[in-house]
Amino acid sequence: MNNIRKSPARASFQEHLARRIVCVVLGVLFLFSGVVCLYADRMLSQINYAAQDTPSHVQTGELFGGVNGKSNGTSSAKSGLVGGLYHDDAINNILLLGVDDYQKNDIGRSDSMMMVSVDSRHSKLKLTSFMRDMYVAIPGFKSNRINTAYSDGGGGPDGAKLLVSTLEANFGTDIDRYVIISNSAFDQIIDMLGGVTITLTAGEAKLINQNSGDSRRNLTAGTFNLSGKQAHYYSRIRAIGDDFARTERQRKVFSSIVSKLKSSNIATIYSTLYEVLPLVTTNMTKNEILGMAANSLTYLNYPISQNRVPGDSDYHSERVSIGGSPADVLVPDLQKCSQNLASFIYESDIPDKQYED
Repeated sequence: MNNIRKSPARASFQEHLARRIVCVVLGVLFLFSGVVCLYADRMLSQINYAAQDTPSHVQTGELFGGVNGKSNGTSSAKSGLVGGLYHDDAINNILLLGVDDYQKNDIGRSDSMMMVSVDSRHSKLKLTSFMRDMYVAIPGFKSNRINTAYSDGGGGPDGAKLLVSTLEANFGTDIDRYVIISNSAFDQIIDMLGGVTITLTAGEAKLINQNSGDSRRNLTAGTFNLSGKQAHYYSRIRAIGDDFARTERQRKVFSSIVSKLKSSNIATIYSTLYEVLPLVTTNMTKNEILGMAANSLTYLNYPISQNRVPGDSDYHSERVSIGGSPADVLVPDLQKCSQNLASFIYESDIPDKQYED
């Protein structure tokens, strides 16, 4: 084969062209990175942040998607007891609070309490509903229904803090962060997502038609895309199945939201977050939220498992006096509830006492 030698001028021209192409590509990448950073900073600045009363038990990167939003696996993640509570660095427990603050000058109560466990150790999303009628000890207050802890604490971040302390004290699992969703924000969030797909019974459809406040009253038994108002009322139905079925409906709404976001690209997810985040209050930091968002497509594709506290055989019904009036409540078997919650979240990797702070 003949050796073909490039002339010095031609070689110089090609090297110059290559350098120009590299410079253009790098310039575009840096410009894109700058736009993303500006967009993310603008998005994160709109969140209602609550101060953290205590520092995180582990490094932010380990809890929320790895260093700089990149998962670093679970090989170095530790598990054990932190402050006497079950904790695993590879599992992030976030408490979602739906607050019924719809009455004027009423801070409301935690109408729905659902813990979302982002389990990187087992690659699962786990939903645990805490039933509002559980009668438990509230730190610093008399025993009462668990949903009163939010109002006993004064609502807002202080109320959420007391509710977290109540759940931890009674059920023994560390709750890393919380997110408060006001009554009015729920409808807006669902509508921003374009509604949620839910399969209704005839009874549920009838109640939604009559009471949701949505002008569309054509629901029947079957699968429909519900608006914010319709999904909101669906999540609060107690006339069918009482609070047991009610908490299951709330988990179905959350699962439907996840299913919808699964088919979205990262730009759509960031756009949705941009609209939704100003409507919530959280004690997560900017870096934690950014880390979660960066790994959202991974987390959204985790299979979803569901749980409820108390379980079917983990409580007994009782009539007690609350504020001088008789009230029907659920009295949980705290030992059974704690064991079953730990088994659900940590599976066979239930933390032991080797990691105590």
